[in-house]
Amino acid sequence: MNNKKQGLSYKNKRALAGLLFTLPWIIGFLAFFFRPLAELFMYSVSTLRVEIGHLDMKFTGFEHYKNIFISDEKFLPMLYTQLTEMLYRIPVIIAFSLFIAILLNNRFHGRTIVRAIFFIPVIAGSGGIVMSIMNGDVMSESIMSGGRTGMLFQSFSFQQVLLESGVSNEVIDIYMGIVSGIFELTWQSGLQIVLFIAALQNISPQLYEAARVEGATAWEGFWNITFPLITPILIVNLIYTIIDFLSDYSNNVIQYIMTLIGQFEYSYSSAISFIYFLVVLIVVSVVYFIVDRVVVYTVN
Repeated sequence: MNNKKQGLSYKNKRALAGLLFTLPWIIGFLAFFFRPLAELFMYSVSTLRVEIGHLDMKFTGFEHYKNIFISDEKFLPMLYTQLTEMLYRIPVIIAFSLFIAILLNNRFHGRTIVRAIFFIPVIAGSGGIVMSIMNGDVMSESIMSGGRTGMLFQSFSFQQVLLESGVSNEVIDIYMGIVSGIFELTWQSGLQIVLFIAALQNISPQLYEAARVEGATAWEGFWNITFPLITPILIVNLIYTIIDFLSDYSNNVIQYIMTLIGQFEYSYSSAISFIYFLVVLIVVSVVYFIVDRVVVYTVN
């Protein structure tokens, strides 16, 4: 008679470990985010008036939601533009992050310094308010911007130097646009690069050695070893990038919501915020269920 107690299986242990890792987030969500989210919805189905010492809230049902889809001429076009831009911006950020991570994973002189440079956005806060400040009027006092906010590079008067050199305004705009795109792409890829490097370093070198013995090329090694084994981090980076892009302080939808708040349209801005939250949640869920089909969590 076997009296040995059966312990948890490896799969159950991993599930338990995953639950323990997510438990702080679950507690934090219930403690700090659930109530504000519920209040946001309540504000969106009410009409708020600011009174001395309190808010006067009168229930109006889904009137604000009807106005958003029927009367508002700004929100839906802004949302469409934001989602359309996401379709090509996110793949570019992910591809660039993976490319840089592969380069930085190789051994070369000065690798530590280069890694530190790409890690700066992670320390400073990738995207968001920091990027907005760097793109703001304080840093972009340039003559030829045409009302367009510039980048950190414009603070060094690159445009002024080019202008005094006799370069045409069209060429200057193209040049500054390229510099702008490279800088913003690098800034938005900081955390993704770090995570990809961690995933690459977790791959056993013996797998590549065995592939080379079998005659596999570097290209075949990437698609049959590297890419499958980094897919768990790929889905993390993909979801993070989508949320970071859609919640960026400088995007048109967020700016529209902030404008409404500044005009004391608390109820209407709450309705738009709640719809935008649901849109982001749906986008993330769809992407997760699609990409999760190709994720390799274990090596057979």
